[in-house]
Amino acid sequence: MGKPQNRKLQKQYQKEQSAAKKLKGTSVKSPKEPGLVFKIFKVILLMALPVLFGVFGLIMFPITNGANGNTTLTESSTSERSTEGYCVGEDCPQGKEPTIKPSQHDERTPITLQRKDKSSSTSDLDSDVPPEVRDFKATILDHLSIQDVVVDDRKVQAVELTSEEGRKGAATRVYQYDGFLSDRECEGLKRVHQRHVAETSEQDAIICFDGIHTLQKHLKDAGKNMQMSRKDFTEGTTCLNASMSSQLKSSFHWSHSTSFYPGESKFSKTFEDRIYQATGMLPSNGGKFQVTSYPRGIGYKTHTDCIVGYHDKRDRFATILVYLQDVEKGGETQFPELGISVTPKKGRAIVWNNMNSAGQCDPLSVHTAAKVEEGHKFIIQRWYYYKNFFQLGKRAGEPPIPSRNPGQPRVSCDEYEHGSCRWYDEWGYDHVTDYAAQKHSLL
Repeated sequence: MGKPQNRKLQKQYQKEQSAAKKLKGTSVKSPKEPGLVFKIFKVILLMALPVLFGVFGLIMFPITNGANGNTTLTESSTSERSTEGYCVGEDCPQGKEPTIKPSQHDERTPITLQRKDKSSSTSDLDSDVPPEVRDFKATILDHLSIQDVVVDDRKVQAVELTSEEGRKGAATRVYQYDGFLSDRECEGLKRVHQRHVAETSEQDAIICFDGIHTLQKHLKDAGKNMQMSRKDFTEGTTCLNASMSSQLKSSFHWSHSTSFYPGESKFSKTFEDRIYQATGMLPSNGGKFQVTSYPRGIGYKTHTDCIVGYHDKRDRFATILVYLQDVEKGGETQFPELGISVTPKKGRAIVWNNMNSAGQCDPLSVHTAAKVEEGHKFIIQRWYYYKNFFQLGKRAGEPPIPSRNPGQPRVSCDEYEHGSCRWYDEWGYDHVTDYAAQKHSLL
């Protein structure tokens, strides 16, 4: 750079030069233009600043799970997110990605979480997935193959139930088998169920809801004038604490459900083989076996077993339900849109498809468990899925919250308009607020 051409600037420049000579005793040279190396370093520094700020932000403000400070949405943030909770193949938009566990009481489809780190390569994702999950091959169940079946040397005939009052165009078909289970089998299932309920009920159940509005509606039904808010739920859940649950147990009424899984008893193999012979439904597409008892005054509101408008094919294609004893009055399984009502009878099975052959939930499959007016109702049921997945039919780990004693049961009161309160001997994830939020946003 040369000397300034403007006279005022020249004088200023000369003064600076003279002052520099007096201070240092040396002449001051004109500043040089920045070199190429300096320019490159400056560009690199500017490009690196966003990364440096991002790292600083993660150190100062880590991603946490609400008030409890647990890191969320990562593969190994909690011990209960096991290898069984992975989606596979085409079901994962970004490849093999971690999932939240499905609800244990209904074994709904796992909800896939989007991985935060978009830079991970496919090979990195594959290496995180256990081989048995990565290599799992899903099977499709898109129809029923109904036929007669032999039980204890007796021919049990399949009968399709129809009604002229039913709406036309329904994809759902309902079939009935009288004597599908023997008296001995029915009595054995009832006995084990009642014993397990009695043992587990030595501890009061913790009562959970799907939100504060459902809790308020149930309190109103019970004639309780109590002011409740979200603060009454235990941290990270929509469950009441143990003391409040015990206080309200006499105000709520519920059915009782106990579950067993394939391979946990000899009967599970006998039962699923018989179902396959009668319906063609593959055991690998079946979930857990659930035994439910309904005391007087208890039923289940109108609902579908599949989710209407659900985009995922891993949903309940068909249901089999067997009555374990006669009911003196009430307890019918009613299909209002089909004009069908089935009376409970010991050993009687009903089978119906909830979805069409394309894997879409049929809204006309809605059904109701009528309230028991006299007596006691016992059933065993199993849901079969259109597209199976690795976790299906396997007993999964339970969530760490809410705080509870080992073996303490839960009561789930959700979907007030379509559900009822239900007691369970195992814990699912629907009451965990992080899971519910992700499920709602991703469905």
